[in-house]
Amino acid sequence: MSTKHGESVKTVSERLGHTNAAMTLNSYPHLWPDSEERTRAAVDKAYADQSADAQPQVDEAA
Repeated sequence: MSTKHGESVKTVSERLGHTNAAMTLNSYPHLWPDSEERTRAAVDKAYADQSADAQPQVDEAA
């Protein structure tokens, strides 16, 4: 996860001296304004890909 400027939450957390990335995200959520939307889109895509892979294959030679 990175800020809108490309910085990693882990790197920002370490530079600020936070004990973990969650502390940084809780303190500075405005630095990652679209993270929820990106995460939701990634999960939706993963489910869609999984569903497409689970579709039965049609044997056109039959």
